[in-house]
Amino acid sequence: MKKTWVYGAATLVVLGALTACGSKDEVIPSVATGAKDAGTSTTVQVKTETGTGTGAKTSTTTTNAKPAIDANYKVDGKNVTITYQTSNFKLSEDDMDKANVLGVGHLHLYVDGKQKAMIGKTGPLTLTNLTTGTHEIKLELQQNDHKDLNVEKILNIIVK
Repeated sequence: MKKTWVYGAATLVVLGALTACGSKDEVIPSVATGAKDAGTSTTVQVKTETGTGTGAKTSTTTTNAKPAIDANYKVDGKNVTITYQTSNFKLSEDDMDKANVLGVGHLHLYVDGKQKAMIGKTGPLTLTNLTTGTHEIKLELQQNDHKDLNVEKILNIIVK
């Protein structure tokens, strides 16, 4: 089974002082079980698509076209499920922290300006136990070495 990298509570305190996103040594693996952030009680869950033919798909091309990301969300109480897809870009957790390859990398997930996860596969992804109010969710494409590609999708959601 492949692992999805999600920041753990203890590592977020350390990462807050760093400017780079970090390495696999600074994150703990979690697939569909979630990991809680020390500053909030929001949990991030990533569910793997298993060939069911539903959900978001990731596609790649061999052209030099600019990568793009699109996302949608559904609010259910204090939980938000986000589906996303990339074009001209392949999400790969196996290539994280390796040499850059054109059109290959991962995404960083931010909730209200705080990085919550590094994700190297398609979702959907669920944020649970969000507080009441407005939240900014940002998905940002990154190269294998965590350099920002300046390609992002921002979702402004309201939890009632």
